[in-house]
Amino acid sequence: MKVVKSLLLFVAAFGLAASGASASECRSVNGRVTSELVGQFSDGTPCPNPLGLCTEGRFTGGLKGKFRFVAGTLTPFGVIDMSKPQPVVAATTGVINLDTRFCGGTLVLDDTSAFSLEPDGFVASLQTPNGDASTGGCFGASGRVRLEGVFQGGCVDCKYRGEICGVGPSSDDGD
Repeated sequence: MKVVKSLLLFVAAFGLAASGASASECRSVNGRVTSELVGQFSDGTPCPNPLGLCTEGRFTGGLKGKFRFVAGTLTPFGVIDMSKPQPVVAATTGVINLDTRFCGGTLVLDDTSAFSLEPDGFVASLQTPNGDASTGGCFGASGRVRLEGVFQGGCVDCKYRGEICGVGPSSDDGD
């Protein structure tokens, strides 16, 4: 459990330093996320991660839109001893590509997550916009988004909140 608490503290502390814009340029966002683990995306594109660590899903609320996540790294934590029950915890880094009307383009989010592989496991993650990789009205975005919830091969009951900075308002923020 110490590993889990340490990972959550890391994600929270990283979030405090992630935003580079002033509050007057930022817009609060919150909502829900659902996703599932996929070997290939809905358009037939195969998951490029060699371990098949990709998810596809939806953001609702302020960042309403469809997204794809591709893990870049996977790091397991703790010693796995099958003789006694214990949580299996891992951390990933990766990239989320979110097509959203929030800023009228693709918002690219660099993701750092900690999650449990238990049957009713958890996920806690921090997404920071990569403004240079984002497109359309999302280009130049900064800020931070924190996500947490139930992880069972993807987000089944996850909530997010945060702020996105440096983008103009869209015509439909959606709910």
